[in-house]
Amino acid sequence: MSDRAVALVLAGVVLVSRLLFASHILWAWDSVLYARALENGFHVGTDLPEQRPHPPGYVFYVAVASALRLLTRDSNAALVTISILASALTAAAVYLLCRRWTDRLLAIVVALGAASAPLVWTYGEVAMPYALLGLLSVVLAAALRDARSRPWPAALIVSAGLGLAAGFRQDVLLLLGPLWLWTLLGRPWRERALCVAAVGIACLLWFIPSAVYSGGPAAYLASLGGQVTRVSELSPAAGGDALLRNTLLTVYALWWGLLGFALLLLAAIVAAFTARRRPTEDALFFALWLIPAALVYVAIHIGDPGYLMSMLPGLYVATAALLAPLARTAPRALVASAALLVALNLGVFVLAETPFSASAIARHDLSVETRVAFVRARIPSASTVILAQSQYLTARYYLPDHLVLFYGAQPEVLSRAAREVRSTAPKTVVLFGTVSGLLPPNAPPAGDLEMQTFTIEQGGSVVAYDLEPR
Repeated sequence: MSDRAVALVLAGVVLVSRLLFASHILWAWDSVLYARALENGFHVGTDLPEQRPHPPGYVFYVAVASALRLLTRDSNAALVTISILASALTAAAVYLLCRRWTDRLLAIVVALGAASAPLVWTYGEVAMPYALLGLLSVVLAAALRDARSRPWPAALIVSAGLGLAAGFRQDVLLLLGPLWLWTLLGRPWRERALCVAAVGIACLLWFIPSAVYSGGPAAYLASLGGQVTRVSELSPAAGGDALLRNTLLTVYALWWGLLGFALLLLAAIVAAFTARRRPTEDALFFALWLIPAALVYVAIHIGDPGYLMSMLPGLYVATAALLAPLARTAPRALVASAALLVALNLGVFVLAETPFSASAIARHDLSVETRVAFVRARIPSASTVILAQSQYLTARYYLPDHLVLFYGAQPEVLSRAAREVRSTAPKTVVLFGTVSGLLPPNAPPAGDLEMQTFTIEQGGSVVAYDLEPR
């Protein structure tokens, strides 16, 4: 069997595994914004009411999801389909790249490890673009590595590919930019200039439609500037404990993205240093692939554990490359150890109650479905206000006929158009999801599945915010 055939089988296995646990409810805040883009048209704006989705928009991602929605007839299903397909293709790409350094059996086990990690598996089941980010990362990294040693016009083609990939995730330009520059080293200035032009022209193919559908270039650039400002306010440069938060979230995501393979990777790194292997071009390749992303997430911004999907395929491939010498001397023991780690990943995702697991996906879906069904069946919209925080957009999406308000501090961070709303008696208040902050004494804590309600007492009031005033 050829390596391509093996990769195809791996992709099929991962595809089936994802179908078993796919989410059928929009996963998060951003998921609702993507769904809005599919249903109401693409438009990137500075403020929340104008975001379908948020900047920079990922117009190619939205376009593919829109095409799939013609088949699925459901926004969540279309977005989840992209995650499932991206997961399957990532497993195949990891295997093929691993084969550059190690034998088939170890490459298969490492690819399965990369696909079965709890964080990776979870984001391969939900309506978020991080599984696609992982696919773009490994495919572009492999293409950039190959283009470095291939004759012209390989570098030109991969440069155009990098620019086009940014239409799916603009952050690939930042994360893989150093690797692209390394690809161009040693080439004549004329070829470098053509490669830069190729990236620029390819970027226009997503910039122009993004701008056209967002009110023009000036408006689109203003929305990008607003997003950069908001991110900078959350970065370590703004002070506070942002550096610590970023570091902890990065480590947390790495743990759930590697699990037992983290120990195998550390052991492989230690073994490489102990053997005093000289740095090679391969070492530089992995450094330029992985270190820029780590620096961005720690020193600038990491908004979600899913961001680490840009690094995880590279970490698994690096593990296979570092273990290659050992695979030649003790293949059975090494493969058996790696297979046990795959089994650990599988067991944690399928059986354990962890933040990244099949149970977490099912619990999320059931939680939203239970709340929505409760409100629709028992709570009249005319005399009710729904308070939510992290699930504010989820509640608005699934309960469009009810008044949903954001309850929390600094609503202007989410929407400068936020309008204060004071609810008074007689009014029933429904807490949708976890709501923190000072509530009236008779307000119960919000649970995971049960719906909490209370009545505003005579003379009392509750202040919340409409983030999208009409």
